[in-house]
Amino acid sequence: MDTVELERRLAALADAAPFALHYGAEPVSPAAAAGGPDRITRGADVVLPSFSTRKVGILCATLALARAGRLDLDQRLTITAAHREGVQAGIMRSLAPGLDLTLHDCLVQMMCTSDNICTQLVFEAIGAAVDDLPQDALQFVNDYCAWAGMRSTLHREVFPRTGGLDWHHPIDGLTVTTAADQARLLVMLGRGAGGPGALEAAARLQLTPADCRRAIELMRGIHTPRLGAATTRITFAEKNGRGLRSLSQVGLALGPGGEPLAAVAVYAETVPTALPDGVPGRNAMFAAFAEIGRAVEGWVAPVVTA
Repeated sequence: MDTVELERRLAALADAAPFALHYGAEPVSPAAAAGGPDRITRGADVVLPSFSTRKVGILCATLALARAGRLDLDQRLTITAAHREGVQAGIMRSLAPGLDLTLHDCLVQMMCTSDNICTQLVFEAIGAAVDDLPQDALQFVNDYCAWAGMRSTLHREVFPRTGGLDWHHPIDGLTVTTAADQARLLVMLGRGAGGPGALEAAARLQLTPADCRRAIELMRGIHTPRLGAATTRITFAEKNGRGLRSLSQVGLALGPGGEPLAAVAVYAETVPTALPDGVPGRNAMFAAFAEIGRAVEGWVAPVVTA
């Protein structure tokens, strides 16, 4: 499948969806986009709630501070009762306070189970690391995203307290991003992980190729893969996001050897609570994520017939 055919398939999927679908897909290697545009987008510059897809940027910012010698991934952090207040995502909220974790453990849980207690601990570690700088933790992450070229991404809270939100809530006060921003970050991670120009690509993120590979490996451990749910020739390193009316999935398509092939960022907004036939709207979106993953598989790893 060439880029033109992928563009057609994604557009048909978006046209048929009972929700607004925004996406960006881009090959990690520019030379891979033969037969069409070098990137495929639909509403990719529309600013939308990021929910937990924001954690890819937080992960990269944390690794950049560790690379600069301001953070130690082996430093230990303690979960307190206060960390559990309002938390709705992750497994640490179900455990007794007093548990000690390394910063690396917190990054694992932040990415794999989207644990928001661990996300708080990561922000606290960032805050301690930059306490002699003009930024606090939240501002450092915002500055980092700006340095990385994610100009429409704005982190407004350590974690979204969504318990009191209605389906029709405004996005003022929430962390926001765009599919284009997230795809851009993933492309840089993929290019920084190895191959020609990896050192320069990783340096744009204030990382090394080893750091980029670490970030990708953490994304491979996600407990709820969606883009790769139906693929067989490729896998995805992913991060999900979930709101009351929003679902999102961002990821790097990886070849058989784990080599990054393409970046994909998909955001669904105004997902109905249920379809006319009673099927939950989320189920339809999960199926759409899988179809998008299969389409990308046909693009980056087409079946070769004799």
